[in-house]
Amino acid sequence: MSVRRSLPLLVLVVLLVTAVTVTAQEKVQLSWITDLPGAEEVAAAFTEMHPNIEVRVDKVTFREVFQQNQVRLGSGSPEPDIVSVDAPVVASYGLRGWLLPLDEYFEQDQIDGWVDALYTSSLYDGKLLAPPIWNSTQVMYINKDLFEAAGVTPPGPEERWTWEQVTDAATKIAKDNDGDGTNDVWGLQFGQYNRIYQLQPLAQSLPDAQVIGEDGLTVKGIIDGPQWLQGFGWFYDLHNTLKVSPQGNIATGELFRNGQLAMYVDGAWMIGQFLSDPLTFDWSAAPHPYWEGGRVMVPGDSWHLGVNPNSNHIPEAVEFVKYASTPEAGQLWYDVWGVWPAHKVLLQNLIDDPENAEFPRKAFVVAAKEAEFTEPRPLTVGYLEYEEILSDAFEDIRNGADVTEALTFAADRIEREMQKYKSQ
Repeated sequence: MSVRRSLPLLVLVVLLVTAVTVTAQEKVQLSWITDLPGAEEVAAAFTEMHPNIEVRVDKVTFREVFQQNQVRLGSGSPEPDIVSVDAPVVASYGLRGWLLPLDEYFEQDQIDGWVDALYTSSLYDGKLLAPPIWNSTQVMYINKDLFEAAGVTPPGPEERWTWEQVTDAATKIAKDNDGDGTNDVWGLQFGQYNRIYQLQPLAQSLPDAQVIGEDGLTVKGIIDGPQWLQGFGWFYDLHNTLKVSPQGNIATGELFRNGQLAMYVDGAWMIGQFLSDPLTFDWSAAPHPYWEGGRVMVPGDSWHLGVNPNSNHIPEAVEFVKYASTPEAGQLWYDVWGVWPAHKVLLQNLIDDPENAEFPRKAFVVAAKEAEFTEPRPLTVGYLEYEEILSDAFEDIRNGADVTEALTFAADRIEREMQKYKSQ
């Protein structure tokens, strides 16, 4: 072969090598620090649609997500590109400038498809910072066998009891069969019996109640005010006066599973567990209770995603967050891990599914219908301090502390902690 005839072949080889090199260089890798199960599957589905964008999922523990965000975002690092944001800390991250405003990237149709409360908690200072990807909701699980044994008719799937009705039933059902001072059967308990996430309705469903001031920082006169004293006075009575709810370090889910608890308020995530590992008694679910004369308020919300404003790959990271907050990704998370949907259309699908027409699967319908009553946790830049201090107060009240003293002390502590934010 002559040199002249081999030149076109050489040029072709050079062009091919150059093309491969350019393609390799154009491929972007995004970093995402998370503890979320199903993250790898969602990332893989995204990469299948966007071959030039790879999402590197760095799995850590729940606590390490917050620690890594604090260190990396606080130092201005370009990684992680994709930020895992628990709903209550959106405001805190927003205050610190750790999340890129995303309003210009999202169509109204996509926003309108999210559960309303989740969109509210996605905002800080009027800007969309962290679209929702997961959700949660609360229902009241019923041990129908214990109700029948006590001669009490349980609420139906469309029947929302008041806390007054719950108290009456719990009093009739709770029993100390062997007389040792400890109940063998309990009336009521919450899954997270010392967390504001689950106990918020005890105050907030009372008329004119607040959980924090309009400035997102003030709590004096609120958490030590009349509605909180009433709601958590009832909480005290359950555990100390009526003794229908267990004290101490307990696993509420295990009490319910063991047939020792008549009413169990917890998240929709328990439904899948009860179906995959069936209970040995007849059970059902009812809507979340409220106070007579008050309003319905159901805890919800979960994880959101944001974009690091210092990322070197903002367009690609935005594209991933847009996908991860679509119904398509939500359906994938639900199919793979049973994650409760953040999208109205997916919740409606659960309601309309003929397989969910009867119990036990009808529990999905009960939980899905609670979406319209979902409200976010307190929107405050000091949520972590607020939550931790209230957890101490709730635990003290549950185990016998004076309600007024516990809530007044908590209010004083929270006010002191919030001072550092008032100057920012």
